[in-house]
Amino acid sequence: MTYLLPAFQAVSLTFATLAILTGFQALYDPIKFSTSFGISITPASSKSPSQKKPSAAASYVSLMGVCQLATGLTLLAFAWQGWWVQMAMVLFILGFVVAGTDGWVLCREGKKAKGVFHALPGAGIAMLAGAVVVAGV
Repeated sequence: MTYLLPAFQAVSLTFATLAILTGFQALYDPIKFSTSFGISITPASSKSPSQKKPSAAASYVSLMGVCQLATGLTLLAFAWQGWWVQMAMVLFILGFVVAGTDGWVLCREGKKAKGVFHALPGAGIAMLAGAVVVAGV
């Protein structure tokens, strides 16, 4: 099992970095983020055709982006402290709950391929993280 911790470290640091990047994307360009996620939102119409204001959905996506950003920063802080088992517990929960919910919502919206794309890697990360928790590495 000498491979378990290094594999988890590589996966978790990649996940943390991507969470930060996608968090920033959702914060600064919620429409593009939502489209790349699989559920498109559009800006609200305004009286001036040349001026679009953010919709409530875009504002909400930006807020969710901050949560994603905070998750990535938290995971990097855990890594910096060497708290790999604690980080694994967080990713175990996130992997099943968040990725599973993403997959379910996308499938419900008729985007089965995107749903599987979100759910399967999340389950894989969760299983790897669960193995780290059980091993107590």
